[in-house]
Amino acid sequence: MTAVSTLVPGEPPYHEEELTPIRKAIADRVSRSRTEIPEFHVHAEVDAEHVLAFRGGLKERVSPVPTINDIIIKLCGMTLRGHPVLNAAFVDGKVRVYEDINVGFAAATPKGVLIPVVRRADRRPIADIARETKEMVELARAGRLRASLQQGGTFTVSNMGPGHVDSFNAIISPPQTAILAIGSLAPRPLVADGELTVRRTMKLTLTVDHRAVDGADAASFMNSLVEAAAEPAASCAAD
Repeated sequence: MTAVSTLVPGEPPYHEEELTPIRKAIADRVSRSRTEIPEFHVHAEVDAEHVLAFRGGLKERVSPVPTINDIIIKLCGMTLRGHPVLNAAFVDGKVRVYEDINVGFAAATPKGVLIPVVRRADRRPIADIARETKEMVELARAGRLRASLQQGGTFTVSNMGPGHVDSFNAIISPPQTAILAIGSLAPRPLVADGELTVRRTMKLTLTVDHRAVDGADAASFMNSLVEAAAEPAASCAAD
C-alpha cells in the first residue's frame, strides 16, 4: 500500500494498492473474457429440497460430509455427458470438445479467487469429490494450492454461498465455453404439485459463449441439470 497525495484539484485523498499475482491473473482473465467472448445468460430456479434431503442421508455414511457445492459439481459432471458443447473450449475459431469432464470451482481466498479443478467429475464418487474439494480449499486458503490443481478445467461453477445474493452472472474463464453461477440457498415461494408453497431453492445462471453455444443448447443443459437435481441420488451414484 502506497500513500498518495491528491494530485487532481477537488479529488479526495487516496492510496494505491499494488495488485497481488493472483489479482493480476484474475484481472487478465476477466478482461480477456469480456473483450473476446460474446456471452449470453440462461436462468433457472432449482427446488433444493431434494438435494438437501440427499445430503442429509449422507451425513452418517460419508466423511467429510459433501457440501451442496460438491453435489452440484457431481450433478454438473453427469449432466455435461449429454451436453458436450458446454464441456468445451473455443480455440482458434474451432470448438474443442473435451473427452474428460473436469469441473473447476471458485474458491475464495484472502488474496483472490482461485479455481481448483475436480478431474473426471462425472466418474468420481461423491465421497471422493468431497474429500478432494475440502483438501484443495484448505490448500488454497493457506496459499499452497499447486498450479497443477488449477489446470485442465473444462467447465466451471461459481457458488456465492450463504447470504443475500439471490443470483449473479459469472464471467467465463477463457477458453471455456460456459460457467454456472449459483446464488444463495433460501426459502422462496414455489409452485409444487400445482400448489403455491415455500421451499428452499437455488437460482442458477448459466453464462455461455455464443460463438460455440446456442440458446437451445444452453436451455437443454439447464433443463437436464434441474431434472438431475430432482433425483440427486441417481445422478450422484458412483460410475
